[in-house]
Amino acid sequence: MKQVLFIILMFSFFQCKSLPDFVPVHEHMSDKIISNGIDRSFRYYIPKNKKEGQMPLIFVLHGGGSSGEGMIYLTRLSERAEKDGFIVVYPDGYANRWNDGRGVKHSITDQKNTNDVLFFKDMVQYFRKKYTIDEKRIHVVGLSNGGFMAQRLACEASEIFASGYSVAATTSRYVANNCNLTEPLSMGFIFGKKDDIIPFKGGTIYIPISQENQKDRIAAGESLSFMDSLQFWKEKLKCDLIQEKYIARLSSSLKRDILEYRYQSCDAKNKLQAHLIESGGHVWPHGFYYQSEKKYGYLSDDLDASSVILNFFKETGRRKGD
Repeated sequence: MKQVLFIILMFSFFQCKSLPDFVPVHEHMSDKIISNGIDRSFRYYIPKNKKEGQMPLIFVLHGGGSSGEGMIYLTRLSERAEKDGFIVVYPDGYANRWNDGRGVKHSITDQKNTNDVLFFKDMVQYFRKKYTIDEKRIHVVGLSNGGFMAQRLACEASEIFASGYSVAATTSRYVANNCNLTEPLSMGFIFGKKDDIIPFKGGTIYIPISQENQKDRIAAGESLSFMDSLQFWKEKLKCDLIQEKYIARLSSSLKRDILEYRYQSCDAKNKLQAHLIESGGHVWPHGFYYQSEKKYGYLSDDLDASSVILNFFKETGRRKGD
């Protein structure tokens, strides 16, 4: 399986010299809090040249089997935080996974039923006490297992988050059956139609047993199809589809490959958008991977996921009551 999520996030031996202008891990803050009786860890980056006033807060969730540190390398969002003046947080899932509601039997965090929603609420309190954050510009984005978790947070903590974004994940059956928004928010998706873990047409999700064994798979919950996921959020956010069109790739090798869906007229002027990459797989598009001194670079040249997501957050930062 090519460029599988569990392989691309193995960055612990990364050499900073390979990435000019990259914000290295040692320049990030690292801390722990006790949430629901459990020690929970996270890294975060505060811009060195932070501007006066309130700063937006963005949480970045890793995929199953990975870590917050891996997302620092993959997304390059700390560089953007330095430029745009926001706080970016890379939390760690319990036992390297998020309890997104799917009930994955082999997952320790699912077995323990960790209260990850409370963990994020507790982290928001942590940043409220330490820094001047913009309460109306708190966002969350996640990859795969993190993408499912971002949607659960949108449903169960909509009073906190202005918007959420899901990469390489559709909507789980759990979220579809249990979502209860208390306040409107905005939502976005990036998904590869050739994803070989999360089925484009919905159904049972099958994930590899381990990083070493990518062929043998185990069931990991049920999901809606990509189109049903958009329909679910369209109805939940009370939106109208205003545009469906192909957009340009970073590379011009394929002219009709990225289908963009834009929704507006949502409740409280929020938005819903999605990008379907027809040739795409289970990756963070244009994420940066590093495996050795001779094998490193960007995962794809179709869509710059980090830029798309940050632009969406800038457009959707204000919640109802502003």
